[in-house]
Amino acid sequence: MKTNKIHLAHLGCSKNMVDSEIHLSHFYKLGFEETQDPNEADIVLVNTCGFIKEAKEQSINTIFEHASAEDQSKVVVTGCLYQRYEDLDESMPEVDGWLQSNTLEDVEELVNKMGFETRTPNYQSSPFDRVLLEKTCHAYLRISEGCNKSCAFCSIPGFKGKMVSRTIESLIEEAKNLLSFGVKELNVVSQDTANYGIDIYGPGKGGKHLLKLLQELEKLDVFRIRVHYLYPLMMNDDFYAHIAQSNKICHYIDMPIQHCNNELLKKMKRPGTYKKYLEEIKRMKTIIPDLSLRSSFIVGFPTETEEQFLELVQFVKEAKFDWVGVFTYSHEEDTDAYQYKDTVHHRTKKRRKRELMEAYYATKESLPSKVGSKVKVLLEEKSGETWMGRSQYQATEVDGLIYIDVEDGKVGQVVEATIIEEIDVDQRAKYIKTLIQ
Repeated sequence: MKTNKIHLAHLGCSKNMVDSEIHLSHFYKLGFEETQDPNEADIVLVNTCGFIKEAKEQSINTIFEHASAEDQSKVVVTGCLYQRYEDLDESMPEVDGWLQSNTLEDVEELVNKMGFETRTPNYQSSPFDRVLLEKTCHAYLRISEGCNKSCAFCSIPGFKGKMVSRTIESLIEEAKNLLSFGVKELNVVSQDTANYGIDIYGPGKGGKHLLKLLQELEKLDVFRIRVHYLYPLMMNDDFYAHIAQSNKICHYIDMPIQHCNNELLKKMKRPGTYKKYLEEIKRMKTIIPDLSLRSSFIVGFPTETEEQFLELVQFVKEAKFDWVGVFTYSHEEDTDAYQYKDTVHHRTKKRRKRELMEAYYATKESLPSKVGSKVKVLLEEKSGETWMGRSQYQATEVDGLIYIDVEDGKVGQVVEATIIEEIDVDQRAKYIKTLIQ
């Protein structure tokens, strides 16, 4: 029987990447093989993003790019764009198939409907099977889907629904499976990580259920665990104290704050104030002295004045973040913010983004130098004769890199090194010894 081939066009965030990896595993189970060349594929699977305007445009362009290709590939669309706009299939007859979910049953039904023969592979599959897209040493562990928050700028609860947590037991089983692939770092992600478990384990203030999950993950033979997307003003001292004493959980917190102006925060339906956020940051850094702190911000939210923007610039300077991401506001239907006029000009949004990043870079240069400090570097990729990796203070994809020369190095190797130079957001280090081969 002919071996069918599938090409994946993945778009979107780390949480969407998990869906792509699950989809691929389902196609593998049905006898498909992956190809990086869409011209060789029998099916091109486009996993879309539908979060903001730019992402939607990219998704639609990618769909049409593959649908209009001269090859004979069938195009199947899945992901957030289709979840958000369920009538999309009516306006895009060029697409051969649509998937609302990532269950094996739905994939098998669609593939058979499209006329492909399927076979049962000669291995015992697991409900936690994933085909990792990044052939490296880290993977994402998605602990829940959906969100109970109602941030005015965010469309996710509208098409993802309320938060649905996975059980600790199922997450531990999936983590074990990922570690068997050679994964060294687990990146814990969800739309609202701080509230993990409240829907299945009951109320849990201060990150109680998330802490329990992390404690169970620490028992595994994993090198590092990194926590992403902590909602601000949610975690208690016990949570931070556990991170401070842990030798597996990264001393790294990713906490999207979005803005600091009190008036805009209310319109955004976000908690906190300028003062409370600074107090929270001080508390975190007091409990975790070597904390690496990342946050993200939105500029150009409706009615944001120049004075309110300059307040945000001052906040970033005062807070002294290690890592910052800045996004321009996208005016999205089906969000509470859509009731406001999109008053800030797109050129003004771009300028504010640039100026806020410039303020961050200037502040980062004023932080204490890391030169001379010793770090454990997880090797991720080789470029020429130089390896690229990261310490616990740098998250994959979004933060800086450490460049280091390691003889006979390999992906997933952990080495001890000394930082010898800082180059913008990156670092150069000198190899000392191998800790994990």
